Amino acid sequence: MIENLHSMRIDYSGKDLIKKKFKKNPIKQFNLWFQEAIKFKIKEPNAMILSTIKKKNKPTSRTVLLKEVDNKGFIFFTNYNSNKGVEIKNNKNVSLNFLWKNMERQIIIEGITKRISEISSINYFNKRPRDSQISAWVSDQSKKIKNKTVLENQYKKLVKKFQKIKVIPKPTCWGGYIVLPNKMEFWQGKKSRLHDRICYKLINKDWKKFRLSP
Repeated sequence: MIENLHSMRIDYSGKDLIKKKFKKNPIKQFNLWFQEAIKFKIKEPNAMILSTIKKKNKPTSRTVLLKEVDNKGFIFFTNYNSNKGVEIKNNKNVSLNFLWKNMERQIIIEGITKRISEISSINYFNKRPRDSQISAWVSDQSKKIKNKTVLENQYKKLVKKFQKIKVIPKPTCWGGYIVLPNKMEFWQGKKSRLHDRICYKLINKDWKKFRLSP
């Protein structure tokens, strides 16, 4: 049994969030906060919790890396046959969560996923380190394996297979998704648990901005 959980707490001290100073478009506001996270030297600021829905409406979450942001949404890459890929195929509603603990900030994004174009996935795949490209071929993501040796042997086998190939092709089962947001919340930890929460909701293709109670 874990002791002292009731007493584990931090009294936050973040600056006030002033709603009128927030951008009209939440993706632009995200970009601003993300640049501040980089300046603050947050470790892996692009790490985000991706939550999907399994069968029987059971939620599940894991950490993935944000790899692109454009004016439409947030892009990550994975194996289409992985658990998350299958879950997205069955239910395109997802949630993203960025927690930048040292800044006492959090961003929650809700939206709809769709695959990006094959050419966009290939362009990104070609920029990945060579060992990461090979790993995409090795891993039958989310499937059971007998032991780790099986994976390591397959990796060595593919290293030999591709050693004379300058450009490793992208596996057809691997590529990118974009999360098209319809709701975004910016959270700032505050003293006495009176946290600031600025929320955006997409209504009739227009972003509405409002404040939420902590």
